[in-house]
Amino acid sequence: MLKAIIFDFNGVILNDEPLHFAAMRDAVADIGIRLTQEAYWDKYLPFDDAQCLESICRDHSIRLNAEERENALARKARNYRLLIQEGFPVLPGAAQFIQAAAERYPLALASGARRDEIESALETTGLKRYFVVIVAAEDFVHGKPHPESFLLALERLNAFLNAPPILPVECLVIEDSVGGVAGARAAGMACMAVTNSYPSEALKAANKVVDSLDPAQLDTLHTICERTE
Repeated sequence: MLKAIIFDFNGVILNDEPLHFAAMRDAVADIGIRLTQEAYWDKYLPFDDAQCLESICRDHSIRLNAEERENALARKARNYRLLIQEGFPVLPGAAQFIQAAAERYPLALASGARRDEIESALETTGLKRYFVVIVAAEDFVHGKPHPESFLLALERLNAFLNAPPILPVECLVIEDSVGGVAGARAAGMACMAVTNSYPSEALKAANKVVDSLDPAQLDTLHTICERTE
């Protein structure tokens, strides 16, 4: 039985993955790395900023000391803030889906994005009030495809609800990335993937793949969890 929904943020609610790519591309260019969009989508998109930077540097045989690392991450965050100033691009159907879903289920968010970026976007778009729990990059150690962020979101959701605990098998994760789908399945949760960042073939490990979010889908979401029990 479906009892809770956990959303990813970038690529599911906010269409800002291209902005994150551009911000990281320019940040690592300062340390002599040429980051292509293809490489970013193929290897680094599911990671939080710290893991993304670490992986890019490792792949280019570059070692940063603590100060260089912090400076690069600060540049990335600054670049993103400048790019997002033009507005928060909410994906079509996402706001309506969230509003309708919140009337039926408690909602949590598990993302590798920074908390300030998530909360700023949700506050500005009026969506923050629909989420009971927000788990951001600062809250966990292992990013997707590791299941830690999803399990932590469920743990905090159960603590807030103060009711008989919701089990992983009773949760549906909504994701857009290959790593996110893998993390949700590793957490023992069902997953619906949206083809906002990857083609449907790449997301076939999800229990269901859709082209976009639509409130009409809520009537059939419970069947996804039933098939995984």
